[in-house]
Amino acid sequence: MKKKIIIILLVAVSLIGVFLLMNDNIYFGGKDVKGIYVDEGLRIATDNHWGINYCNLLDNAIDGDNKSIRELSLLDYSGDGEPSYDHGNVLVKLIDCIGEKKFISALGNNLSTKERNSIRDYLLVGLEYGDTKHKDQKINDAFPLVDNFLFTGD
Repeated sequence: MKKKIIIILLVAVSLIGVFLLMNDNIYFGGKDVKGIYVDEGLRIATDNHWGINYCNLLDNAIDGDNKSIRELSLLDYSGDGEPSYDHGNVLVKLIDCIGEKKFISALGNNLSTKERNSIRDYLLVGLEYGDTKHKDQKINDAFPLVDNFLFTGD
């Protein structure tokens, strides 16, 4: 009888552990989304501000969903400190993943000047402080098509 109880307890604890690790609404550090690391603070800030699951949104964006790419790109973390830096890093990696043309296409032509500047600012931060192959590059060197699009609107 004792063995059965111990086995049941071990199975229960294992199942609870798996549930906690798989649940995106419980935060135990960062999370890898198809090769792009999402810091815990960014996930929490997104959930707190908008009730959005950042990892799910990023996953859909990586898969090429235009709505998700646009929504992710237009999230505003101004005044949030570290999450804004992490978001810039994610955007740089997203562009590397899906390509400049797809990113531009998903953003569409109806961005306001404020939205263009916001995306540009996040990319600048991501390039300067992020952990990407573009470390310390300017936008026009890393992503010339995106830079032209954000600067001129074309």
